[in-house]
Amino acid sequence: MDEHSDSRAFTDPQTAFAELSRIMLGAEPLGQVLERVAQLAQQAIPGVGAVSVTLLDGDQARSVAFTGDLAAALDERQYEAGFGPCMDAARTGATVAVPDTATEQTYANFAREARRHGVTNTVSIGLPIAERTIGALNVYGMEGDAEGPFDQDAITIARTFGHYAAVALANAALYTSTAELVQQLQEALVSRAVIDQAKGILMAELRCTPDEAFTELARLSSRQERKLRDLAQEIVEQAQRPR
Repeated sequence: MDEHSDSRAFTDPQTAFAELSRIMLGAEPLGQVLERVAQLAQQAIPGVGAVSVTLLDGDQARSVAFTGDLAAALDERQYEAGFGPCMDAARTGATVAVPDTATEQTYANFAREARRHGVTNTVSIGLPIAERTIGALNVYGMEGDAEGPFDQDAITIARTFGHYAAVALANAALYTSTAELVQQLQEALVSRAVIDQAKGILMAELRCTPDEAFTELARLSSRQERKLRDLAQEIVEQAQRPR
């Protein structure tokens, strides 16, 4: 499992907020917006090892954006149990913190699993829109990165990112139902997974970095005038055929 995201460079919060303000809601796919919110949150909040966005559809919860496999896996454990800090934040709109996974009692099972993967503390920010809560922004502090529980300044920054994620969701909800949002975002995650697989194949073939592989994928997509996902799917299918 990928314990850390690829992006480790710290970004000044004001610089991150300025980038958020340049994202045109409605002009970019919602999944892409939420992914960027999660990435910037990880870069701007000191001590963060992973970030995810939970979306509620009735009693069903899904991670619709995340910066690494660890965040998605820890979210899934909570969804399976139907209980955890991100579930409570998503349902209530509150901010739910786990200051120390080594001593946590309320969410003991989640805390043990998180600690096993090097997570020292967490905070989940509820995302309320139109007098209801639709999800949560989840921030995981990692051993070696976090010097202790997130302080109030870090939580305030996280709430700002949560607010922007809520605005993005609210904007999308004006035009579609929550169920349709879930479907669109799940499709976006499937597309991303295929693109990541294609990048891995190109990295092995060209002996290049992830960024260089994506650049090559984008170049081929433009030259062939094809959608990036369709090209990525073809590369994956070709790699699976017997030679």
